[in-house]
Amino acid sequence: MFLTFAAALCAQVALAQQSKTDPSLEFNPHWFGQIQGGAAYTVGETAFRNLLSPAAAASIGYQFTPSVGLRFGASGWQGKGNVVSPFEVYGFHFVQGQADLILDLANLLGGYDHRRLFSPYLLAGGGAAFGFGNGAAKVTKTDPNTYFGHLWDKAVLPAGRYGIGTGIRLSDAVSLSLEVNGNVLSDKFNSKRVDRPDFQFNALAGLKVAFGKTTRPSRQYLDALAAKRAAEERAAKLVAEQAEAERLDAERAAREKAEAERAEAERLAAERAAAEREAAERLAAEMRQCNTFFTINSAEISSEEAGKCDRFIAWLQANPNVRIAIDGYADKGTGTHGYNQKLSDKRAAAVKAFLVDKGIDAARIIAVEGNGDRIQPFAENDRNRVVIISVE
Repeated sequence: MFLTFAAALCAQVALAQQSKTDPSLEFNPHWFGQIQGGAAYTVGETAFRNLLSPAAAASIGYQFTPSVGLRFGASGWQGKGNVVSPFEVYGFHFVQGQADLILDLANLLGGYDHRRLFSPYLLAGGGAAFGFGNGAAKVTKTDPNTYFGHLWDKAVLPAGRYGIGTGIRLSDAVSLSLEVNGNVLSDKFNSKRVDRPDFQFNALAGLKVAFGKTTRPSRQYLDALAAKRAAEERAAKLVAEQAEAERLDAERAAREKAEAERAEAERLAAERAAAEREAAERLAAEMRQCNTFFTINSAEISSEEAGKCDRFIAWLQANPNVRIAIDGYADKGTGTHGYNQKLSDKRAAAVKAFLVDKGIDAARIIAVEGNGDRIQPFAENDRNRVVIISVE
């Protein structure tokens, strides 16, 4: 079993050597906690199954580098021994304090990779075990005082440790730990005197939890990235300077032509502006000519007023996309507000009907509104008996 587990660990080391690290991150030293449980085997003189007992361990440690860590903890629970003739198995309890140096083989041989799934490790350390509840004193078939050369009631026993294990990554902070360790203890451990150390082996599984971040931005990577950016900025600056020089040359070569084109464009623009002003003035004059004035208390368009709008109507017919609005008014000097409102409505409607009768599409007249005497477009009272057409 031990050799099989060791072979599996070696295979994981080989895989670890093929892993790639993330260049943007580096290892961050951190504390961790670990709790484990499993089975213990105390070496003795009977079948393997007879000397199995429960085991547990809890520890806290610090990972100094990707490959080296140190943990302090407590382990133990129960050990077992046996009397050969007549056969009898007994148990005893102990708690062992220990310090272990941890060597991560994957990071040591394959380079640091925080995403690695399997992280096999070696451990070596030492400590002391406090034994209590010694069942050897209670064997029933043999006199313990004559059979056991190191019978103890309570004892402190020095211990050395070694082992192998692997961590299986579950997340950035949590991993599943599988471990087999051997503990070399004083000859007194199982109460028998054989003038050589006693051994107990543990097979444990548990969880390891990192306290704090296990990675940080890589300073080397950031420095390289900054150097790369600086080089890119220098190259970009050189390209920009060359482009600017070419642009200035092109500007100097095209300046005379641009000035000539600008002068020609200004001349044409001035001509267009003059033509537009003239057209606007003509339209304004025609619009003023088409302001329809009414006599007091009347909404009838006189023949004289109707004749004024001929040019404007011709312009509307020549520009079919133009839309207009019609606003009717009444003077303040005559009538009441209510009467003047109705009168201005009739005047606006009369002008609309007049334009439709002249062939102007009613859909082009987007608004027909009477303003009563609320608004007086002219200073002279009598001139406010009017309908004004505006182009939208």
